[in-house]
Amino acid sequence: MEAVPQVNVSRTKFENPVKCIFDSQGVQEFQHSVAIERLKYFLLRYAQMVNRQRIERGPCGIEVVNGFVGLLQRLSQLVDETPALPGPRRFGNLACRDWHHKFESSLSQLWQELLPKEYHEAIPELNYYLGNSFGSSTRLDYGTGHELSFLAVVGALDMLGLWTSEFSGKEVLLIFDTYYQLVRKLIITYTLEPAGSHGVWGLDDHFHIAYIHGSSQWSNDPNAPMVPRDITNRTMVEKFADTNLYCQAISFIYQVKSGPFAENSSMLYDIATTVHTWSKVHSGLLKMYYIEVLSKFPVIQHFWFGAGLYPWINAKTGQKLPIYENIETKSEMFTPISITTAAPTISMGHQPGQSIPHTKLAHGRYSPVRGLMAPPSTVPTNSYSKMRNSMRNDRP
Repeated sequence: MEAVPQVNVSRTKFENPVKCIFDSQGVQEFQHSVAIERLKYFLLRYAQMVNRQRIERGPCGIEVVNGFVGLLQRLSQLVDETPALPGPRRFGNLACRDWHHKFESSLSQLWQELLPKEYHEAIPELNYYLGNSFGSSTRLDYGTGHELSFLAVVGALDMLGLWTSEFSGKEVLLIFDTYYQLVRKLIITYTLEPAGSHGVWGLDDHFHIAYIHGSSQWSNDPNAPMVPRDITNRTMVEKFADTNLYCQAISFIYQVKSGPFAENSSMLYDIATTVHTWSKVHSGLLKMYYIEVLSKFPVIQHFWFGAGLYPWINAKTGQKLPIYENIETKSEMFTPISITTAAPTISMGHQPGQSIPHTKLAHGRYSPVRGLMAPPSTVPTNSYSKMRNSMRNDRP
């Protein structure tokens, strides 16, 4: 694999990220950008690094990794300090906005404490990507676009050279494991909606990279303790959930959804029962990610672009890519995260959040635009069908 792209802080200009994707034309331009090349690079890099590795919790030998993990753990403590508001609420608990406000207000300071002073110029861009890694305080949802933003943060620190040459799959798993623990806590505590879910025909209501990395952990490993079909066995899934990201994600489904796994997670069940090796699962999930996340406007429109880390630049020519903007779309833009943009102040309640209802996750999704429940698709999307066939047919 090629060397990690390097971003020299002293020679690089950093800017607050801005929205550049307003329609399908913008998505097409994105496919030629430096940003997508870097995102794909780090997705593949970390997937390769975690191969035949298991999650090991606790401090590692790299100080900045421990510091970053500590930052995520502090955000988890902040959830405990910001309990859900009392009483039932169907579509997200408003206390989540209070959590976001506290988090965003202290974000720059957290980076300043973590990073050496010479890296502080990059904080405006780091703020945006980390700030958008935990769901939307506006829509009270979480999905694959937020997960992508976290990948961007980890890759950004890699480009800045902060992970050091000792950075390995062990540290990658430590970081992502801590992140997913926090996100699952946010989802359950504040009953966050799935962002852009495909319903029962999607891979997962919230995650995709977790499955890519988790399947890579066991790819081409003759000593892998499970085969794909074993994920239908909840006991086995729970046994390895602490050491494998794929099992973690499946375990979360068993936790928050009721009913047969084959019905509430038909895509994952289909993969488990028709794809026989982890290497095929992994390669198919990568292809699916390129199509269903990196090439889909509803997801990628929320990924914004700075000047240093993930620029809106043509990867071949080095020139700025065109921006196709229209008045209607511009009026719907979301304000980027900023410590000067405070979320509404929400009074704190004293009761913990309730578990996510089965109907919310399995029977449909809430549309913020229409304000009503949209039924799940009755058939899988064409691209998902192609990916399933690809998993079955690819060689190990």
